[in-house]
Amino acid sequence: MITLLIALKWPLIILQALFSLVLVILIMLQSGKGDDIGSALGGGGGGGGSSSILGTGGASKFLVRGTVIFMAFFMVNSIVLAKIFKEISSSSIGTSVSEPLAPASTPAAPAAAPGTTTPAPTTVPAPAPKPVAPAPAPVAPAQ
Repeated sequence: MITLLIALKWPLIILQALFSLVLVILIMLQSGKGDDIGSALGGGGGGGGSSSILGTGGASKFLVRGTVIFMAFFMVNSIVLAKIFKEISSSSIGTSVSEPLAPASTPAAPAAAPGTTTPAPTTVPAPAPKPVAPAPAPVAPAQ
């Protein structure tokens, strides 16, 4: 079941984008409380235009119903996508270790030819820390 959902990850992401686009359009088409959709579409207050096609209040009911339906699809799809990404992230923990955590050992120095001496490695000492000056003593305010 989970492998099927993981295989459907990209189509569900595309559906999520489409749901959000449709929700934005549906919300933007809705009028305020005092306005009717017929006046927003140019029908005027005389009962003409879209009011005769959709009926009185039909458009606003349709938009509200569509918004609720697409909101439910959006929420279910969001929950499914969250579960998919949780499964992907929990299954990939600890599986992508490419190198061991121990430091790599330094390669051995090549053997010197017989009769030759190898110089000792030179090391540079670390600089000594600079002494920190003590903070000045607090001065009492003059009275």
